[in-house]
Amino acid sequence: MDGVRAALVSGRVGLGLLGLLAGLSAWLLVDVLPDRMAGLPRLHLFVTSLGAAFFPAALALSGPLPPRRALAAAGLVALPLAGLMAWASLRFDDVAGFLATGHPWIGLALLLGLALPFLIAGLGPGRRPTDYAVLFTQSWMIVVRFAAAWLFVGLVWGVLFLSNALLGLVGIDVIERLMNRAEMPYLLSGLMLGLALAVVDELSDYVSPELVLQLLRLLLPVVLVVVAVFLAALPFRGLSNLFGDFSAAAILLAMAFGSATLVSSGLDASDERRAPGGLTWWCCRFLALLLPALAALAGVAVWLRVAQYGLTPDRVVAGAMAALALGYGLAYAGSVLAGPGWGARIRRANVGMALVAMAVVAGFFTPALDPQRMAVAHQIARFESGRVGADGLDLWAIGREWGRAGQAGLVRLAGMEDHPEAARLAERLAALENAETPYAFERAGESGDVAQLVADLAGMLPVRPEGRALPEGLLSSLRLWELQQIGRACTYRTAGGNPGCIAVLADLSEPRAGEEVLIVAHNPAGALLVRAYFREAEGVGFTMRSPEFLTGADFYRAADAAIDALVAGEFRLVPQRLNALEVEGRTLFFGR
Repeated sequence: MDGVRAALVSGRVGLGLLGLLAGLSAWLLVDVLPDRMAGLPRLHLFVTSLGAAFFPAALALSGPLPPRRALAAAGLVALPLAGLMAWASLRFDDVAGFLATGHPWIGLALLLGLALPFLIAGLGPGRRPTDYAVLFTQSWMIVVRFAAAWLFVGLVWGVLFLSNALLGLVGIDVIERLMNRAEMPYLLSGLMLGLALAVVDELSDYVSPELVLQLLRLLLPVVLVVVAVFLAALPFRGLSNLFGDFSAAAILLAMAFGSATLVSSGLDASDERRAPGGLTWWCCRFLALLLPALAALAGVAVWLRVAQYGLTPDRVVAGAMAALALGYGLAYAGSVLAGPGWGARIRRANVGMALVAMAVVAGFFTPALDPQRMAVAHQIARFESGRVGADGLDLWAIGREWGRAGQAGLVRLAGMEDHPEAARLAERLAALENAETPYAFERAGESGDVAQLVADLAGMLPVRPEGRALPEGLLSSLRLWELQQIGRACTYRTAGGNPGCIAVLADLSEPRAGEEVLIVAHNPAGALLVRAYFREAEGVGFTMRSPEFLTGADFYRAADAAIDALVAGEFRLVPQRLNALEVEGRTLFFGR
């Protein structure tokens, strides 16, 4: 009994100290070293990445593996990850620009999270890195252990705040003065996290992922119905709204990976733990069959966005995610269609796809999958082929946000003296060199002469119905920034080859005499403008109104498609019934 108690105390002390060291490391790396290592930013990034990978890995591995083996394994995974971070940062002149992309820390977290179960399986008693039962159980156990531990840390801070408030009633501020020290939040959180993980490990017979898995299985029928209804409704609703916005790809990818997670949770670690048949079993089968459709739609959404606007680093990452989702979907559906034993085949596919995912994520830290270089090459190719003009190139992103690949791309663009739009490109490159902000760059060379802008815009802004002219005085009534925004949009070309601006004359208000004017202006580098202009009752001047989207997706999802439809005359006026409330001799009207 004394030996057991000593082991428990030793475990708590060990993990508590490890958590304390993690907190100390976080404080040093976040608050102390940035100023002292200002001249060595890449070394600071390497050390920070090393700490960010080592301590979470050590805390996660210390339960399933003996302490020394856990620390060695944590170092084994942390060193390469830190090296990859430092290596990838060389794509940028400064570390800040590299981190501003938003991808590095997410990639490091994904690699670390995917690697930990394989380390536990490979260094544990069975020494089988691809043992699915161990991989499945330990993956979910890591989630449960850290969720419980962080919940305890939150409770500790809650008790501290309440205790400080209580003691403050009698004039005692010792807790407040202690917590005001810069290092204390880090040290206390780390210490409590380590202690909580130790206690969770002690109660491993009682704390298991089974509760989380059972709750996830309750979601299986719901998600299956939602996905089935979504796919069934597509032929009737059409794809225009679905692919109008890049967020559609994000939603589809999230649903695809979420569905794969639910299928895996429903299948559990082995067939012995999940009896065939039952609602969960059938839901897993049907959801696995629908998964390729979700992944394929996500891929199409990304591809259409790339075809319209070209590659960006974010779209390169999204494309890779869509490819992974499609890999999962095809593996899952193929396993089910192959007949009996489909559950075991899906489990094997999970192991293989996890290794593929690790390789893909790691590839983004190497020249093999450099998203900035790939995006620059694609944007230049679009310009060379004439698919996009000089005004359609996002030169600010290429030159200021896409690292050294972007700067090399600008040099290559500057050398295209034989291109039909070389003169305009040279103007924009010169403006980029002198601009300090994206706002200043987009407005470089714009005239502040309202009269000149009105004259220029009158010749550029298409009017529908064809042959009609804008009401006299409309353009002159617009503010300077409106004229500039519409003018920029008119230089842009939609996927249909039309200017990114359109004015439509239509009777939008029957009680008012004459027609109103709808102006839609879209430039991918700026905001979308959708406004109607109503002539004042006195006949002098115009009142601007923004639309209320009563049905369907708003123009922000598919601005180019809406402009192309308006140019082609593919629109109609639909009467709307609006009621007013009469009470005590007054009429209240809430619609317009």
